[in-house]
Amino acid sequence: MDWEEIFNLRKHFHEHPELSFKEFQTTETIAATLQKWRISFNRFENLETGGWAEVGEGETLYAFRSDIDALPIEENTKHAVKSKNAGIMHACGHDYHTTIGLGLLKYFKDHPQELNGKLRVIFQPAEEAAPGGAEKVAGEDIWQGVQGILTVHVQPQTPTGTFVLFDGPVQASSTSLFIRLKGPGGHTSKPNETVDLINVGSQYVVQLQSYLKQKIDSRDAIAFAFGSVHAGETHNIIPQELTLRGTLRTLDNTLLSACLEIIKSFSQKFGALYDVSVEVQFPTNCPATVNDHWLSAKFLEFVQTQRNDLHLLQPKKPSMGADDFSFYLQKVPGLYLLLGGGGQGVLHSPHLELDERLLKSGIETLVEFISFLMRQNRTDPNK
Repeated sequence: MDWEEIFNLRKHFHEHPELSFKEFQTTETIAATLQKWRISFNRFENLETGGWAEVGEGETLYAFRSDIDALPIEENTKHAVKSKNAGIMHACGHDYHTTIGLGLLKYFKDHPQELNGKLRVIFQPAEEAAPGGAEKVAGEDIWQGVQGILTVHVQPQTPTGTFVLFDGPVQASSTSLFIRLKGPGGHTSKPNETVDLINVGSQYVVQLQSYLKQKIDSRDAIAFAFGSVHAGETHNIIPQELTLRGTLRTLDNTLLSACLEIIKSFSQKFGALYDVSVEVQFPTNCPATVNDHWLSAKFLEFVQTQRNDLHLLQPKKPSMGADDFSFYLQKVPGLYLLLGGGGQGVLHSPHLELDERLLKSGIETLVEFISFLMRQNRTDPNK
């Protein structure tokens, strides 16, 4: 592996970040790099950016997801490698994810004897958008024969090269809520002759959150909060409309479905009680990312038997953040790993700066694990 080439690719991606669904130059760089390596690049049918490529031969087929988009953040100008696109930055490490996907393809192209089957790398656009790119990629005709999908996400503050494994939920669901309450409106001097919509809306916020928590098992984790409330334009008019925007997150997709039904049921009853119209919408709904038990067990077995020198963390509490990788898990079993990047700053901040050595340690470990995984026998990937 030409590591200088790999490091330079990451620097190029970092210097030329692009926003969700606009990753045109990034896609061209991926395509040109693969063409140089004599690997075919395939465009998606229903997306203008991103694509996929595969190497290897045989019936066994695993996929790997690399997300390629950046965020609308102005980067810290003191960084050694800086964005050249004003107001846009790879502040979530997707420049590393893209490079890791390319590195895997390059390695197995040069060492086909170490790949007992096919590896398909998906270069996914718009992970940061809602709705995002994964939901569209999941609808592409590229899933026939895929036995499982893997991905990694860099994690600052965790030592470089350290892997983090969860057996079960690893990222929460994320459902956006848009709720509109409507009443007749009126003069603030006569609230008794109309519906005091702001008062009623305040009751709705408090009662819904309390009601939802009472209706679910107290051992189940949810995060539910409103981030926007809007009603009225002046001090002496009771408004006819109040809107709320919020987010619900869970670690269990069955629980998620139950919570959405509870919200709809409560809203109907609340509207009848307070004589208001309550409209409930869920504009975006990203499921929880739940690791497949068999794949999690195989990664643990790999570390214990093949790479006992690898530093592996197995925390008990997953993140309440979300990742649209979960849409792929509706197609095939998957494994979402976290990869320590050291460095400084936090994800989604202008100060994020990772240790580029994570590329070498990450790619080398993933190469070995994929080779190990290809030799395993799983007759029914749904078990």
